[in-house]
Amino acid sequence: MTKFLCVIAVTLIPIAAFSQVKFDTVNVKQIGEGAFHYSVVASSVPWTLEVIEIDLTNDIYSLETVKAEDKLSAYEKTSSMSARKSVEGHQVIAAINGDFYSGGTPTNLQVLNGEILTKPINREVFGYSSNSEMFINTTSYDGVLKIAGESKTINNVNRVRNSNNIIFYNHFFGSSTSTNEFGTELTLKAIDPWVVNGEVKAVVISKAVNEGNATLTDSTFVLSGHGAGATILNSVSLGDTLVVNHKVTPATNSITQAVGGSAKFISEGINQGNWPERHPRSALGFNADTTKFYFVTVDGRQSTSAGMTLTELGDFMLGIGAHNALNLDGGGSTTLVVHNEVANSPSDGAGERKVANALMLVSSEQKTGNLHQFEINPSVKKIYRNQSFAYKVEGSDENYFPVNLISQDVSYSLSEGFGAEISDSGLFIAGNNPDTGYVFVEYNGFKDSSLVIIKGIRDFNLFPERAVTDDTKELVFFNTSFDSDGISQPVSNSNVSWEVEDETIGLIENGVFKGLKEGVTNVIGIFDGVSDTAQIEVQIGSGILQVGNFESIEGISLEGENIDLANSSVSISDSIFTSGSNSLELNYQFTYAGTPSTWAYLRTNIPVFGVPDTILIDGATDGKRHLIDLIVTDDNAEEFTIRLKRYADNTEFDAYYLSMENILPVDPFSNFYYPITITGIGIKLKSEQQIGEIYSGSLFFDNMRISYPKKLSVSIEENIEVPSESELIQNYPNPFNPTTVISFKLAESGLTSLKVYDILGREVSTLLNENMTSGTHKISFNASNLSSGIYIYQLTTETGSQSKRMTLIK
Repeated sequence: MTKFLCVIAVTLIPIAAFSQVKFDTVNVKQIGEGAFHYSVVASSVPWTLEVIEIDLTNDIYSLETVKAEDKLSAYEKTSSMSARKSVEGHQVIAAINGDFYSGGTPTNLQVLNGEILTKPINREVFGYSSNSEMFINTTSYDGVLKIAGESKTINNVNRVRNSNNIIFYNHFFGSSTSTNEFGTELTLKAIDPWVVNGEVKAVVISKAVNEGNATLTDSTFVLSGHGAGATILNSVSLGDTLVVNHKVTPATNSITQAVGGSAKFISEGINQGNWPERHPRSALGFNADTTKFYFVTVDGRQSTSAGMTLTELGDFMLGIGAHNALNLDGGGSTTLVVHNEVANSPSDGAGERKVANALMLVSSEQKTGNLHQFEINPSVKKIYRNQSFAYKVEGSDENYFPVNLISQDVSYSLSEGFGAEISDSGLFIAGNNPDTGYVFVEYNGFKDSSLVIIKGIRDFNLFPERAVTDDTKELVFFNTSFDSDGISQPVSNSNVSWEVEDETIGLIENGVFKGLKEGVTNVIGIFDGVSDTAQIEVQIGSGILQVGNFESIEGISLEGENIDLANSSVSISDSIFTSGSNSLELNYQFTYAGTPSTWAYLRTNIPVFGVPDTILIDGATDGKRHLIDLIVTDDNAEEFTIRLKRYADNTEFDAYYLSMENILPVDPFSNFYYPITITGIGIKLKSEQQIGEIYSGSLFFDNMRISYPKKLSVSIEENIEVPSESELIQNYPNPFNPTTVISFKLAESGLTSLKVYDILGREVSTLLNENMTSGTHKISFNASNLSSGIYIYQLTTETGSQSKRMTLIK
């Protein structure tokens, strides 16, 4: 373990992509003489990798490919192939899934114990020769058949016979060649051991002309010719000796094993990985002098492991010593098997996937069944507080083959004072506090231990960092918390210690803040000794507050989507309004071009006090059924929209109510918090959607107002704060039916009258005619006895008169 950890620490740190990644080797297991299985994690990403390192200088080992069900077109799990090929004196101690495939057939070259199954394509191949030479190259095939010393072409291997071809068939293809009768077929028996890139002599044991479908056996092969190919084979007689050479170039001689992949991502010590997506991956590699060989898998598409890019996998394999490496089939096919058991976590929901072929590490050592080594797995475990984990204990003989244990004889214990629990079956349950200790395990005199680190929180952050609330709306905090490995961990608000610096402004319980009075205070959350602070301002609004009367164009601009901005404009209109003497006028034009929607955006920047429940704006349209969105940003500038829940199609001014209950995030992952800023009015412009048709019109907006949960009384109210000057305020709501509230400010006390007149100047109601104190006053006007129309209300004091219009709609 120490040696491997040093390799990780020293070799990977200088690599740029890995400079901030911390790798932990959580388990080291010897699986054979000079063969080790390492489990490596990088929790902060996260990554989970399995590594097999093999010393190929030991002559007990060999590398072998295996074909699913020993058939050209078949699927089988890697663990099944490993178990099936494990027999006395031929034990598979590790296996990794192999090539990409289609219909159960490998897409690239496969050679199995010298026998060729498939021809190569324009992708890289790993090959291994009888004298232990290795290569990873893109190869090509040139099959040669020598008849009486004359060379002929073998056109293909285990494929459908085409016109004028000679095809090589062996038992992997099936029980027969499946050819038709239009050709000649020779059945031969090899005299020499099979190799690729080497001449193999074979004797003709049968010949069939115009029959087809020759039988295939484990000890024979067939040369099948059609047309010109059949003419060549017709010259051969029973008992003749032919020479077959399956040439693969560039490659070594006497290839006994080969498996395909895609992308030689490490070449002579250079990382050439260029597959940018993170996926589960399988790879093989070897060091510079080919004495060490590696199987590597990285899990992916799981919360415990994100998968790697080829560049990331290349950096890792360079770090463990690989000088050349080949990417194998990944994704759900990624599987590493150790002693016939799956060692990684395949990404398919159903578990290990059936694949087309695999590469195996085979040992010639014998199983003895005598317990010689005893290990707990993993040997190092990091676990977050209150989480649980099931340990495994494993035994092996003197040749490192597994030995079955009697579970009842295994006993577990913990180091003294360690804040955790462990059951008789090895289920470890972490305590509620960060701690470090050991799990001890014993079995019939054998002992082992595992170092356990119970992790606490390193980073604790409250959200929102700043927010506004009032005394009616609860503000709920949440947190993002990361343990010592940078892994996000859930922390319940009920387990956090909460403080409010000024408890006269608000109180907090289980992360829920309630405002009491206006003011600013800090809220502090503490967990595992780590704290964070958020600033909360309580703003208490009431009644109706005007925030935009659109008396000027200042701070307003026009943007759009599928709109003709050159022929559209925003300006101030003095011909129609509900507040002051102007309104905001939008003149739009667009040519419909088949796009689903056309938007005009009136951009603003209006900060909003407190926690409103409704935003109101008066609008008059060209009679078309437009839709209106109010666009706002929250405390951290995330954007939200509030959709008007009806069409805006009234040609007279109408009050549009936009409820904060209808607020929607533009980014679905946004979280909404006050305060808000109104950043725009969005109008989805109506058209008949006739392609090429020009649409135009005008819309007017005025008197933007904010409504708060604390409503105004309909009776007269007084505010003792003395304003600097008298002012008549626009009534609310406006338009109204049948009641509205009129507010006014008096700079001085004195005789005050408030009267209502119709559009012809006739008095219809006297709301007030008495001495009033200085301050702000509000009075309700009930117009149930009046007909719809525009009315004028006039405030008269000893210093002068002020008038405004209001609209009654019944």
